[in-house]
Amino acid sequence: MEKLKIKIYTKGFTLVELLVVVAILSFILTGMIGLFIQTSTHGNMSTNKTIALNEAQGILEAVRNHDFDSIVTDYSFGGSPGDTFALTNPTGMGKIYINSADPDLLTLQVVVSWQDKYNRIIGEDTDLDGVLDGGEDINGNTQLDSPVSLMSMITRR
Repeated sequence: MEKLKIKIYTKGFTLVELLVVVAILSFILTGMIGLFIQTSTHGNMSTNKTIALNEAQGILEAVRNHDFDSIVTDYSFGGSPGDTFALTNPTGMGKIYINSADPDLLTLQVVVSWQDKYNRIIGEDTDLDGVLDGGEDINGNTQLDSPVSLMSMITRR
């Protein structure tokens, strides 16, 4: 009679090894998903910042090309075109500040605030009306601030 030989196969993975691999993969995938979400958010912020910067630059150029003697009256509160402008995409509002302490050298600042696709307001103008309301001036400088803010000086040509 022949003896029964039982072969023990040692090739393959044990349950413990598989569980360790699954744990490592889940940890890595969780980190990668978080990274993807954060990258998407930063990409959206960069796109909106570029659009807002282009809008602010366009307004700055429009003021520079305006008749110098009427800049202060036309680009002040109640003037036409006024001291505020709207953004269409993304939804937002811009504000123009003019310092006319020196009548021959105007200091112009254009500030843009907007709402991103996650409904966050970027900039101090939390209600996007172009007016500094109570509670909006976080740093106490009596004007709206934003990551998109351009400043220029304009003189008579």
